[in-house]
Amino acid sequence: MVHKLFRNLTLAATLALPLVTQIGSALAQEIIKISVINNSGKNMTGLYMSPPEKQTWGPNELEGTPASDREKVDFEWNPADYAGSEAGCVFDVRAEYEDGTSTDLSAVDVCKETALNFSQSPPAP
Repeated sequence: MVHKLFRNLTLAATLALPLVTQIGSALAQEIIKISVINNSGKNMTGLYMSPPEKQTWGPNELEGTPASDREKVDFEWNPADYAGSEAGCVFDVRAEYEDGTSTDLSAVDVCKETALNFSQSPPAP
């Protein structure tokens, strides 16, 4: 009796292991690693993301640590924080600078783009 119970538990654990691995892998895939490269000629003080259909920006992803000109900042980001379980990969991204200006990137696929390069805007005519 004990032998049969042990065998059944062992079989159940063996069958469940691939499922647990798949669930863990799916959760790990929700976290996206992004590099932000500041080539703006200014100190970047804020980086904000938003799903394209929203009119508001999420929290400052730089977390109060400015990115100097020519600096690359790496961070991990969870799209589900912005759109729940229906989070997609396409987001608008805004960089704000210490002089009060900003640069927007529209409809960036953060699942495909692993680096966001913010370069200096040309002077207005």
